[in-house]
Amino acid sequence: MKKIFILIIFLLITGFNTAFSSVSVQSTGGTTVSLNQISTPIQMNVNDLISLSLTTKVKALDQYITNTTNSTYRIPVSQLYLNDGTNEFQMIYNTNVTTINGVLINVGGYSRNYNCIVKNIGVLPPGTYTTRLQFDTNTTLSPSSVIYTLTFTIPLTQNVSSATNPVNITLNKDQVFDGTATIENTTTPQIIVQSNASWKLVLNTSALGTLSADYYFLITGVSSNVTNYIKEQTKLEPNRQYVIASGNATISAPITGTYTTDYINIKYFLKNTSGTYIPEGVYNNYLSYVIQSGET
Repeated sequence: MKKIFILIIFLLITGFNTAFSSVSVQSTGGTTVSLNQISTPIQMNVNDLISLSLTTKVKALDQYITNTTNSTYRIPVSQLYLNDGTNEFQMIYNTNVTTINGVLINVGGYSRNYNCIVKNIGVLPPGTYTTRLQFDTNTTLSPSSVIYTLTFTIPLTQNVSSATNPVNITLNKDQVFDGTATIENTTTPQIIVQSNASWKLVLNTSALGTLSADYYFLITGVSSNVTNYIKEQTKLEPNRQYVIASGNATISAPITGTYTTDYINIKYFLKNTSGTYIPEGVYNNYLSYVIQSGET
């Protein structure tokens, strides 16, 4: 009878060991992008039916956090830290890092939140970046292990602005009556573009309004990241979208670099081709610049 009792106890312990201990990891939010770092929250859950002492080790299985579309965009995994709100743990490739050491957990399980932070980065190209982490738990009764794919999503970031005042074309009295006059704007607009991916710049004339004469534009200068642009004098027509320039990401280097100052200089002018005078008045003609993803 005594032998049977011992056998039953042994089977119960074995049952707990194989069926009632597990570890899981899940995302609890999106990616936060800030100056020089990105972060995303995760939660580790350990499920057990009895109180246990818990030790957790985390191992980085990949050397890099890699862009899933372009593998040349990658960040050393040593720049990844797991922050539990009190302590911060640096991840090292193929090395176990103890994040929990001998913590007593309650009946039913235990949860630990981490903020996964990638530090000391520059401007990241858009896309999804992943790396694998192995979570190993060593409880009183049984160890458990899970491999979790940590994911960061970097959005497309683009901006367009003007470094100059609105275009102003002023005619003197002689030019008003010159039926063949060509008059340029007094200040050449400089359009500043910023993008973490390839871009194109669109000149939209949908709100151009009434034209007092024929209007033209000419790009007079561009910066180094502008790879293509309209090189000839171009007449402005209403309700058109002119792709006037395109280029590479405006950053000094992917992953480690910063935004550069990239620009397009545009000269506007009008031509009086009527053979007669231009009627008196102030003419407000509106143009808009739109930056979009992709090349021409």
